[in-house]
Amino acid sequence: MSRASEIIVLCEDLAHEMFITRFLKKGWKIKPRAFRVSAYPNGDGSGKKHVQDNIDVEARELRKKRVSKILIVVQDADEFPVEQVRLDLENRLNPPRSDKEQIAFIIPKWHIQTWLAYLDGESVNESDKESYVKKYGKKSESKEAHPYIDKLANDCKMHNALESPPDSLIAACEEFDRIRSALS
Repeated sequence: MSRASEIIVLCEDLAHEMFITRFLKKGWKIKPRAFRVSAYPNGDGSGKKHVQDNIDVEARELRKKRVSKILIVVQDADEFPVEQVRLDLENRLNPPRSDKEQIAFIIPKWHIQTWLAYLDGESVNESDKESYVKKYGKKSESKEAHPYIDKLANDCKMHNALESPPDSLIAACEEFDRIRSALS
């Protein structure tokens, strides 16, 4: 497969956008102009609802083009199991995504800040919805998150095994394999 000409990011908020775009810029040298981020509510509504309402629209757009594109959907699982959120996203696609389709679901448990805490060396509890947001909330929306994301991008690019990662990050790595070949 040829390298994707456009990467569509459908996410809830700035922290998600920064995490995904930095990860791909650093690990796969994706240029900023290759990204199209679907405008999220940014405090004026529910980011989760934005993702749920727009996933099928973005997938249809991806499917009608003859060029190689990737759709990355990022939604926090919050109080639901990651697998349940994945199934909900799958069910919002009509038709469902095929095994070879370049659509990846990235689903942090409560917040992307949990992953930053893990990448910072903390032993994380994914059922804790408060602690990591307090400590990493502002960092997740700034350049302060770059060292954590860069380390993950490097480990992923080099196929380095992660030591005791959170379950939601393991699931995200498995989803990432759906699009890996389109990034080269």
